[in-house]
Parts: sequence; C-alpha cells; structure tokens
Amino acid sequence: IRKDIKGDGTDVKVSRILMKFDITEVSKSIVRGTITNPKFYLNLFDANSTELGVSQSLWAYPVSQSWIMGDGRSYDNPRTTEGASFNFRDGATDGTLWEPSVSASGCTWFSGSGYEASQSFGHNTIDVRMDVTDIMNKWLEGTIPNDGFIVKRSGSVGNLNPNSDEGSTKRFGNLSFFSSDTHTKYPPTLETVWDDSQWSTGSLSPLSQTDIEDMVIYMKGLRPEYKE
Repeated sequence: IRKDIKGDGTDVKVSRILMKFDITEVSKSIVRGTITNPKFYLNLFDANSTELGVSQSLWAYPVSQSWIMGDGRSYDNPRTTEGASFNFRDGATDGTLWEPSVSASGCTWFSGSGYEASQSFGHNTIDVRMDVTDIMNKWLEGTIPNDGFIVKRSGSVGNLNPNSDEGSTKRFGNLSFFSSDTHTKYPPTLETVWDDSQWSTGSLSPLSQTDIEDMVIYMKGLRPEYKE
C-alpha cells in the first residue's frame, strides 16, 4: 500500500490491496454446528515496510463488484495489463470500468456500520491482525456477495482532504505485506476463532490454587507441525 507524492506536495498517487478468500468450508462448518459464534481476523504479514509515519490506520471493506486477479509483477517490462487495475476490474486498457464510471476508479466497496474494519499502528513495522467479523457475517448471511476485501488507507485520493490519509498530502510511507504468491510461510490468511470447550461441574470439588499450579494442560491430537 503505497502513497507517492511529488516533491512540491502535488500529484498524489496511491495503491490499494484487493484480496479474496474462499469461505465455503467455513460456511459448511457453521451450518453443521462444528463452528459456533466465530470471530474472524484478517492476517497480513509485514514484508519490510518502509518510511512509515508515526501513526496511521488501515481499513478493510467488502468489495461491491466482481474482479479478476492480475498475474503481473511490478518489474514486468513490458507491463502486464491482465487483471484488475485502478481503472478496470477485469484488466486491459479497454476492460470493464469500475462502475458507475471511471470516476469510481480504484475499486468500489460497501461502507458504513457493519461493512468496515480497521487497525491502527505506529511507525514500527508490524503484522496486521484485523477483526473482520462484521464483514464476514454479511457474506455468510448472504446480505452481500463475497467479492473479497479492499484494504486501503482512509479517504480517497480523488477527493483531496487534509483530514484523510489518502486525500491529504502527508507522507505515510509504504506498507508491504507478503502476498498469496510468496514462497515463505506468511501468505495472507483469514483466521477463524471459536470456543468449543466443554465441561461439567458434576460433584467434583473446586480446584485450589496449588492444584492449578500443578496442572498440566495439553491438546489431544495436536501435531508438532502441519503442512499448508
């Protein structure tokens, strides 16, 4: 997620992240009752972010139109134009514009209560673990179709506003995260968390402080490592 500004503070250019996860198995598990009352977290792992501002926020919204993932790289020469871009949602120079018109470039998304998530952080490079439960519930309930997330700074680069991170001329640095194409173990993940603990008080006596200190907790069937 970049923000490039000319030396004189004009010509602000930004980039944003589009990503989509298959939530079919999560939905089936909820229907089966395997997962109950879950919370969901979007995890992005830092890949050497640079020149970050003292404080800033990232926002995630559900995308409101379908799009096609590109397969290009920033160093491609000639430039690869397949896939979604700032102006088109299916690539090329004459593809399908982000509706309603080219003025909506940079993607379109739902916003407002229940349709947004955010995380704030300082100038230190950190991983993102953003609570996206509200957005996931909209998808799982069928309120809106799952066309993925857009992750961006606040505001809009097309609407210069000194109080928004994208619209201002303030430099916030470049946020870099590993993508799904990474050869490391840090691709973006959509984490599902739920409490499936069960217990019965029965007729046992309560544990004392000494009992608790001597207790050893272990997980049944937990492997030392898993293949992804």
